[in-house]
Amino acid sequence: MSVAIPMQPGTSSTGRNKVIYWSVTALLMVPGAGGGLVELFTGGPASVAETLLFLGYPVYIMKILGLAKVLGGIAILTGRSPRLKEWAYAGFAFDFLGATASTSECAEREVDRWETILRKDELEPQPVLNLAIRWLRRNLPEAQRIALLHGDYRTGNYLFGDDGIHAFLDWEMAHLGDPLEDVGWTAIRYWRFGGTEKVGGVIDREQFHRLYEAAGGARVDRRTVHFWEVLGNLKMAVISVTGARSYSERATHDSVMAYVGRNIPRLEAEILALLD
Repeated sequence: MSVAIPMQPGTSSTGRNKVIYWSVTALLMVPGAGGGLVELFTGGPASVAETLLFLGYPVYIMKILGLAKVLGGIAILTGRSPRLKEWAYAGFAFDFLGATASTSECAEREVDRWETILRKDELEPQPVLNLAIRWLRRNLPEAQRIALLHGDYRTGNYLFGDDGIHAFLDWEMAHLGDPLEDVGWTAIRYWRFGGTEKVGGVIDREQFHRLYEAAGGARVDRRTVHFWEVLGNLKMAVISVTGARSYSERATHDSVMAYVGRNIPRLEAEILALLD
């Protein structure tokens, strides 16, 4: 004879809530406290260290952040202090949300940058460039990660020999952002010297993408690269607008600045072809 043992009200829902709680906590702890352990004992990935140095922070700050994440994980898992648990959860939330926001804002930040320069330097209405800006804002991609970008990565800005590239030059446009921005910039028609379709005038596009990925670059997403190619043409057009204004206002007597102003229609035609 079996005897049914009545369950206390709410027992089932309480058990389900505990499962949900610990599942979410586990998902949080693996990248959070687990990543903290890596940062504490190794200092984190080399790419992160390079980014910190570029921003002016000491590399040892990664060990401090790693220790904070580990302590936050202990506070959450032991549960001895509800207040400490709240602070730890808040800390991890800020960490994850901050990383998400940074990768989602790369593209918009660059569109804002070049639109601001255009508005300051344009000598006449620029309907094609305005069209490009509207298209870019409707098609903002999210970066896979944040990296230090050259900003002017192209044929003409590196030294090379028989054994390969020795150095990259002209870092004045370097900044943090989506690594595929450099890929799109070097592919724009303006840098395809010799009237070829090859990237930079030297290599087929698909081969360039394969070699870039094999060398440790970001995964090449064709739609994202297309976005950055459109923005690259806009960027070059805005640089030309600035050059033309500098010459017309006699801020410079360099005739090259007058010449680049004549390149704007060619860049506009390329933008329209890319948007078609």
